[in-house]
Amino acid sequence: MQTANRVAKNTIVQYIRLMLSVLIGLFSIRIILNSLGASDYGVYNLLGGTIGLLTFISNSLSQTSIRFISVSLGKNDIADIRKTFNACFTLHLIIAGILVAILEIIALFLFNGFLNIPKDRVISAQIVYHCMVLTLFLNVAVTPFKAVLVAHEKFMYTACIGIFDVLCKLAIALIISIAFIDKLILYGILMALIVIIDVSLYIGYVLFKYREEISIRNNSKKDIINVVGFAGWTLLDVFASVINRQGYAVLLNKFFGPVTNAVYALAGQVEGNLYTVSSSVMETIKPQIMKSQGAGDANRVLRLSMTAGKFGFSMMSLLSIPLIVMMPEVLDLWLKDVPQGTVLFSRLLVIACMFEQLTRGLVHANQAIGNIKWFSIIVSTIRMTAMPISLICFLCGAPAYTAIIVFLCCETLGSFSRVIVMSKTTDLKILNFVKSVFFQIIPPFIVAFIVSWISYRFFHDIEGMIAVCFITATTYILLLYTVGLTKEERMSINGMIKSLINHFIRPRMSTKIN
Repeated sequence: MQTANRVAKNTIVQYIRLMLSVLIGLFSIRIILNSLGASDYGVYNLLGGTIGLLTFISNSLSQTSIRFISVSLGKNDIADIRKTFNACFTLHLIIAGILVAILEIIALFLFNGFLNIPKDRVISAQIVYHCMVLTLFLNVAVTPFKAVLVAHEKFMYTACIGIFDVLCKLAIALIISIAFIDKLILYGILMALIVIIDVSLYIGYVLFKYREEISIRNNSKKDIINVVGFAGWTLLDVFASVINRQGYAVLLNKFFGPVTNAVYALAGQVEGNLYTVSSSVMETIKPQIMKSQGAGDANRVLRLSMTAGKFGFSMMSLLSIPLIVMMPEVLDLWLKDVPQGTVLFSRLLVIACMFEQLTRGLVHANQAIGNIKWFSIIVSTIRMTAMPISLICFLCGAPAYTAIIVFLCCETLGSFSRVIVMSKTTDLKILNFVKSVFFQIIPPFIVAFIVSWISYRFFHDIEGMIAVCFITATTYILLLYTVGLTKEERMSINGMIKSLINHFIRPRMSTKIN
């Protein structure tokens, strides 16, 4: 029950951080755009995009560190934890150095006419670029320290740093708006300064709180090779996602031009914001999956992975159902002029992301177990076939939305293939997964979708849209609780609710009475 309570609190903390980050972030971007101007803002994002091509390496390394450190914590062996942290830190330091070297070599060509930057802004762009390289180095190097906090489920502290980060960015936006010196250079330096402060907060807290788990000494080659091997196969999975996303942008631009690119980008924004809701749930459950593997509880690993998939899908679809139904009206409220095709693109991408979430928990279970080679190869290959298939369709004269349909099909097949692969490498039973996840979670989704669609027929103004959301949410939550959850999951939910009442409501009531 304590685990359920901790997951509930961590989920709420993640949601609060997410809401504040999105709201403050959107406001900050608006100020920065007005202060820098379109040209300098475009230069900054162009440089950030260039460096961002290598960030998928950092993402895969982050997953690797979280996995190894969490599993070591599950073993409750201090010596093993120290050895694991040491191997992860050494690997990250080496990779960070390699990335810096690559980016500095690339810089020799980027500013020599390769990038389309106004001549009078080249020096400013170079300074900003070097600031970004520094931040990439720090972000990669500090990853093992972040992994320690995630493994210990210190989401409150990481959320505080996240909120501090966005508040600092808001302050920078306000400073830039009144600055009289080169605003692009000032912006780049101040953004790097935020990262330095964040890194100091992460390292300082870990050294203060978990000093006995930190060890930086000579590594054995075996430990490094073990971590590198895992990171390599994790990298393949991340690489598949990056190739699909960036590759589609290139394909659509090549065959249909920049307007279709804009449609794809807007649809990606809609899907991305919904994905963060699901991922926040996954992040709170993932450490428990890893620790269960370290403790040798294989049954709990699989059980939690299925629960994670159900909860992730449910939390995302709770918002996605009314959004899919009312997509034209929502986009009209968000955008003044909605490009043709944005509604269809957005709906298809959201559906693709939802079905991918159904088996997302199995990814964390597979990482915890450590047997990821064939899992990564099979699933990534299926997902990456979307690109060549879409290319063939375009060469045959297919319309732009065909690519998103192909993407949806490949993502869904890739998601279902996880179940098959896990059934071959673990004790997971396909029939049990289908009964516990698909048959329990899909019927409430279908019924709630139908109710939402019928309600939508009667409402079209703002008040009506709110009514549709309320009706859909009420119907879906009741169906999920009564049909979509197992008895054990309902007990966990009840425990979470009681814990939240005891933690937040009863103390306030007692204070008022006194």
